[in-house]
Amino acid sequence: MEKIEIENEYRGPIKDLECEKMVIASIISSYNSMADCESILDEECFYDLHHQEIYRAVRTVYNSGSSISIVSINAELAKMGSMVEPIELTKILYETPIDLYPQTLSLRLRDLSYRRKLWEIGMKLISESGIETFPLEMIHNSAKEGIDSLFENLTCDVITLSDAYREVQEQMLINQDREPGKIIGSRTGFPWIDNNGGFTGPDLIIIGAETSQGKTSFATSVILNAIKTGEKIAFYSMEMTPKQLASRIASMQSGINSKQILNGSLELNDIYRIDAGMEAFDMNNLFFDGRSTASLDSIMSSIRQLKKKYDIKGACVDYLQLVNVSVPKKVLTREQEVAKVARDLKNLAKELNIWIIAISQLSRGDRGNPIPTMAMLRDSGQIEQAADMIILLYRPQNGRSFPSPYENIPTVGRCLVNIAKGRNIGTGEFICGFRPQNTLFFPLSPLELENMGSSEGNGRSSINTPSYDGLPPEELPF
Repeated sequence: MEKIEIENEYRGPIKDLECEKMVIASIISSYNSMADCESILDEECFYDLHHQEIYRAVRTVYNSGSSISIVSINAELAKMGSMVEPIELTKILYETPIDLYPQTLSLRLRDLSYRRKLWEIGMKLISESGIETFPLEMIHNSAKEGIDSLFENLTCDVITLSDAYREVQEQMLINQDREPGKIIGSRTGFPWIDNNGGFTGPDLIIIGAETSQGKTSFATSVILNAIKTGEKIAFYSMEMTPKQLASRIASMQSGINSKQILNGSLELNDIYRIDAGMEAFDMNNLFFDGRSTASLDSIMSSIRQLKKKYDIKGACVDYLQLVNVSVPKKVLTREQEVAKVARDLKNLAKELNIWIIAISQLSRGDRGNPIPTMAMLRDSGQIEQAADMIILLYRPQNGRSFPSPYENIPTVGRCLVNIAKGRNIGTGEFICGFRPQNTLFFPLSPLELENMGSSEGNGRSSINTPSYDGLPPEELPF
């Protein structure tokens, strides 16, 4: 009798409805949870038909790049003509525990879905085996194909070197057909970087410098040039409002001081000049998300949404040390927190195949305006490990000069840009211009550098790039 009861317990398809509710509640409560579980789940992971419809609605909203909420999901369910009532979804959300890391639960649902498919194959095998008119070979082949297909899907994420090399071959063919002068990634406006491919996904780019050296301005100059070429970029600043950033960009475009733009009384001609400069490119290519905060989860969620909705090519986080991580206090040291931010941003860049700029402070040890090094990146030695490219800025002050071989170049209105790490493009350095009244960084022409007595140094200076030869700074389109 006991044996029969045990057999009856496993006679139907296996399922876990409570686990299904927990996953639904978790992915609706956090956009990042949906992103983490997207590659694991499909509708068949849910046994309950209403749960399948809710997940289909969540996925539709997610793929549109819109915010996932009880309102947006109910609206999508209504569009689908679903039989799921709003009260049912409300009960799931407010009566079910939420898992902040639902990947494990999602893997369980996927495992159960495969077991149900095996159960279906077994039931079909039992049914066909009892019919003599079914040839044995057909029954065997049908069961074998079903099982083989199921287990092929279990290893679908595994690729071989041959698969990876095919992607390399495709990229080589694309490079052959590229128009002359067109670069692989986003154009930065600085020839040394652009001639080596520009900013490309999935790179994490760290821009570091001491206080008031122009970290944010350099990143803004790069981003401005990228959006002028049609790239869509997201900007997250913990220190400046969108209004302040917009005035800084307007200053870069017009040559009028940004403080005067925001706080001064301008002549009508100056207003026309500013408007003309801003209308020269598509301002809708730069995004600021007012909903995002200084938390890492909020920023990552926003970047994912903007990638889904607008296909952004890059993002900038200003700055690394001000981003908060969602862990209990005293669990991580500040250095570990910053390391986590850097690693998670790198993983996000890889996941979305975009480049991400993270602006970083330098340590406050020597305040005598030293030449920056990677060892001076503040709060974490692991920033260097996570980064694909590290750009260090140096504008000499207190009577200091540039290091060799640039010691003869005047320091006023000039900046040394050191590519201290370039995982995919190598290292190098170049001198660029800086206009403090407009916080604008711009490339110098080779002729201008020669007139200042610059040497070629390590051969990586912008001296070797004739792209802007003969153009004075006032006429450079950056």
